[in-house]
Amino acid sequence: MPIATIPLSPYIGLEVHGLDLERDFDEATRQALLDAWIRGGILLFRGCRSAEAHLRLSRCFGQLESSATPDLNVDDNPYLMELKYDPEKGKGKGPMMRVNGAERAGWLGWHWDQSFTPVIVRGAVLRMIEPAAIAGETGFIDGIAAWQRLPVQLQERIENLEVVYHFTPEMDKNPYGFPPDLVNLKTDPESMAELRKYDFPPVVHPLVIIHPETGRKVLKLSPMHAKHVLGMDAAQSDALLHQLADHLVDERYAYFHKWREDDVIVWDNWRVIHSAAGVPLDVRRRAQRTTLRGDYGHGRYLDPAQGREPRTATIVD
Repeated sequence: MPIATIPLSPYIGLEVHGLDLERDFDEATRQALLDAWIRGGILLFRGCRSAEAHLRLSRCFGQLESSATPDLNVDDNPYLMELKYDPEKGKGKGPMMRVNGAERAGWLGWHWDQSFTPVIVRGAVLRMIEPAAIAGETGFIDGIAAWQRLPVQLQERIENLEVVYHFTPEMDKNPYGFPPDLVNLKTDPESMAELRKYDFPPVVHPLVIIHPETGRKVLKLSPMHAKHVLGMDAAQSDALLHQLADHLVDERYAYFHKWREDDVIVWDNWRVIHSAAGVPLDVRRRAQRTTLRGDYGHGRYLDPAQGREPRTATIVD
């Protein structure tokens, strides 16, 4: 099944054409998709009209990881979870924020998934079933390109540094690369108890990694959940993380996807950071997601006695 690709932006991503998502893929097609994914960092597919097609496409990119939030699963399928916002059901699950003066449900700042655990997933595959009538974009930034834009002296300074991450349930408590006027709208005791019920011990990840397939260096910083540079003076660490996060989340180099019905995007979580613009509080949105299992092998708990095996269930971030 021959495929063709066109760039999504000058900086990241490819859109795939010529693929019938309702058919099985032969090995040559699967390899072509993997090669395109490695080249592009993210891939966009149009016209994925069923959960079966979503799951079949997802398996082209790796082994699926079961959801750790079973209440989000679709039809008791452990690999397919539903992410939606319905204004008729009130606050519901997920963040509700005031961002730059606008109230948004489902807003997420720049991050890579599961930075607060020692084993981070390889990627994710998101299918839009009901796109938002207003807003709802998802942003993507390439960590390889961000590394290449750094001055050489700064590259040399950070190459062997590590960052401590700790799960931050309140979105407005992330200081690096997040809007300074961010306000959490869910402050009632029930919502705060839901946010704070997760207990993730602090973890450590390198600030720079080698991307396994390309051999290229990645600025591997997740602004969400980042706490400090391991072993560095607090003031120096704070200044450095602000500098690197501001460099990384420079939206001149981002691709923001305006979703259509039945769009699918697959992203490489070891290379790409992403964000969610959220939707106005009176706007519906519904999507489904699969997660690609993986372990790049460099994360660990801050406490050496805890090793690398996850101590608690992960959550969707």
